Amino acid sequence: MGVKMRVGSWNMYNDIWHSVREATESITPTRFKSGSRVKFLRDRFSCTPFDIMCLQEVSPVMIPSLQKECSYYKMTLVAPPQSTLTPNSNNCCVLFDKKFKLLGKKHFNLSEAVSTHLLRYAHQGESDIEDAFIKELRMRTSMATMLLLELPQTKTLLSVCNCHIHWNPAYADVKVFHTFLIVKELFHFVRSALERFPFVPLLLVGDFNSTPRLCAVQIALPTLLASNCLSQHLQGPVADNQLSGVYELITTGRLPTKHPHHPAELRNDEAFLRYPDLLVDPFQSAFKEKIPFVEQVNGAEPEFTNKTTTFSGCIDFVFFKGLIPLSAKTVPEDLGKSEVLPNGKIPSDHLLLASEFFLV
Repeated sequence: MGVKMRVGSWNMYNDIWHSVREATESITPTRFKSGSRVKFLRDRFSCTPFDIMCLQEVSPVMIPSLQKECSYYKMTLVAPPQSTLTPNSNNCCVLFDKKFKLLGKKHFNLSEAVSTHLLRYAHQGESDIEDAFIKELRMRTSMATMLLLELPQTKTLLSVCNCHIHWNPAYADVKVFHTFLIVKELFHFVRSALERFPFVPLLLVGDFNSTPRLCAVQIALPTLLASNCLSQHLQGPVADNQLSGVYELITTGRLPTKHPHHPAELRNDEAFLRYPDLLVDPFQSAFKEKIPFVEQVNGAEPEFTNKTTTFSGCIDFVFFKGLIPLSAKTVPEDLGKSEVLPNGKIPSDHLLLASEFFLV
């Protein structure tokens, strides 16, 4: 027997973190109290309850409020350890219905993952640019929270990975490698928790800070870093329909060294030819998959999930393996073309993603 489940993903907009960046970059701040974001979630739970909700950019001050909401809606909250929280930290939290039993959890450790999966390819000390890349991989922040859940009545398993990939568009290769490391660690986490590793359905969701397709303008990294106009390079027309590095890696399971977002191409240095093509088990997209006789599934990613005065595009995704997608939509669905985020209705610069699956 199977069960229908509703999955959500939302970048809540950490106003503390953004206020620091805005002050650094002289951006006019737009602030919304954390209570308005909790209320937005509460309204969603009241209308259509979720079985799993993945949240990104959760500030530490919001965690007690989320715990209170979880108690009311009979959900469990998994947040990073208190010892790792700082006032302006972004955190990935997962809320799940108490009908699920938590079998295991893992908070992604970026530095350990670099050591585990990449140092055998790197030749530290032989190439300054390669040393710099390894250093950047460790210092540019990407986060993930991984869970292994069970429905006790049927012994059905489900693994959830909620992630938030580094934001800076200048570091497309760093984003790709962070995504690669998170997916590798997800599979290692599941295999370690289940020694015989029967097939486990997987959810890989969150804010990937990458659009599905490449922009038309491809600029060498040093030039892009020196530019103050990053947003204009993000908003050009797509180039030959080529997938972005992050999206290609996740949906095809492979990123060749010739891809524009591989450091061998982006940094234009032969030192990175030592790195092999990146390989992972591929995922499907809840929005893109079109299921016969199920009209709700779109057959395409949303036009946008993030919409501000400087950028509009799809950078949030719900990927899956071993599940049957039933529906996928953004919330709210009626955002006007002239509206930007955050605003009085939506206290974040991201839309909420809502997907339904059949878990067997």
